[in-house]
Amino acid sequence: MKTLILIFTISTFSLTILSFSGNENSPLVINPGDGTTFTIPTEVQAIIDNSCYGCHSAESSSTKGKMKLNFDKLPDMKISKQVGKLMKISKAVKNGKMPTEKFLNKYPDRALTEDDVTKITSWADELANKLSGE
Repeated sequence: MKTLILIFTISTFSLTILSFSGNENSPLVINPGDGTTFTIPTEVQAIIDNSCYGCHSAESSSTKGKMKLNFDKLPDMKISKQVGKLMKISKAVKNGKMPTEKFLNKYPDRALTEDDVTKITSWADELANKLSGE
């Protein structure tokens, strides 16, 4: 019985380690047809989750936010559309237009710091350039 418990414990521990190991970035498929992938770094994903995803996801109640950008649909878009969305993300964040003032009045703790702005815009600019072949 002790052996069985030990085997179960080791198996569970091994599976837990495997589920947390590997690349720290979560790869998303851009175009399943050609196997191209891009990653959202963990630190950028955390910013998106905190300050963007509330309005720009499939689960959002903000119809306008979902229509302008839905992060859940970004991987399925054509590359040219992804580049355009990434450029718009960068521009809106750099210009302080996102998150919106209305959103920040309701959730002031979700405001972007200067460091957040730098991380998001750098990621969006770099990925847009990579996708457009620059």
